[in-house]
Amino acid sequence: MCRYTAISLTIGIAVIVAAGVFWRYVLNDSLTWSEELAKFFMVWLVFVGAPIALRVGDHVAIHIFPDALPSRLRSILMVFISLLIVWFCYILTIESSAFAWNARTQVLIAIGDFSMLWIFASIPFGAIAMLMVSSQQTLEHLQNALHPGSAKIDPFQEKYGAILRDIG
Repeated sequence: MCRYTAISLTIGIAVIVAAGVFWRYVLNDSLTWSEELAKFFMVWLVFVGAPIALRVGDHVAIHIFPDALPSRLRSILMVFISLLIVWFCYILTIESSAFAWNARTQVLIAIGDFSMLWIFASIPFGAIAMLMVSSQQTLEHLQNALHPGSAKIDPFQEKYGAILRDIG
């Protein structure tokens, strides 16, 4: 679901920005809402894309230390790291939900009395999605710690392993 939403938001941003440029420079009459709407689509894109990046291992990470550890120890370390991510996503969900709810009375005048709640709702949405992904990863790492080699858990190695082997 997140992937298709991210694709739709990216297409929406491209269409909105193209329309804004066309109206401004070809028709010499700017759209008052295009820049703001594209900006808020981008905010949603960040929080919809974060769980995707978390799942495939594209967030910033340092792999030198974990890769130097034996397999079982690396899995135990990854369980601990995954639990920290779960805890962070839980706290982010709680705090961002309150933040979004408090913004419900603020409106976007350029778009037409549109509540900021719908913009800030992207944060708890992304946090909940990342919470689900990180919970799944925690279980996979735990399974791999208890039964080495039983879970497919390293998307970074799967994605870039062949390239890194060829370079090294």
